Amino acid sequence: MKKLFIGLLVIAAGAAAFFLMRNKKDKPVNHVQKEWVVGQWELDTLSAQPNDSSTSQMMALVAALDSNFLKYRYDVRRDGSIIRSLNDSIPADTSYYDWDKKDNLLIKESARDSTIELFTVTKLTIDSLLLLSKDSAAFLFTRLK
Repeated sequence: MKKLFIGLLVIAAGAAAFFLMRNKKDKPVNHVQKEWVVGQWELDTLSAQPNDSSTSQMMALVAALDSNFLKYRYDVRRDGSIIRSLNDSIPADTSYYDWDKKDNLLIKESARDSTIELFTVTKLTIDSLLLLSKDSAAFLFTRLK
């Protein structure tokens, strides 16, 4: 009788574990607060993976071609435009952004442009924005006060 009782307890424990694991709720997905991207930003840090020499070379080339690369300000607006300027000078360039279903940031050169650059939003807080490009370059932006 003891063996039967122990056997039933083991079966009941196994069934309970099965149902608990089966009905286990997934952790809630942290969605990006998209409205936090609106505002004025400056590029604080640009880094590449240490083992990716092509990205490092590309960043060195960009820095050589544009000595003001780290001095630009980015005014991200609600209408989907990004105005890049150098301090308080006349706007240097306008590009456009959009979001995909996975909360990735899509950057386009013009509003009707079909060519996009995809950035994964790694971190978006009120004060900082960390973007990761497909070639593993990390862009850390800080909000201007």
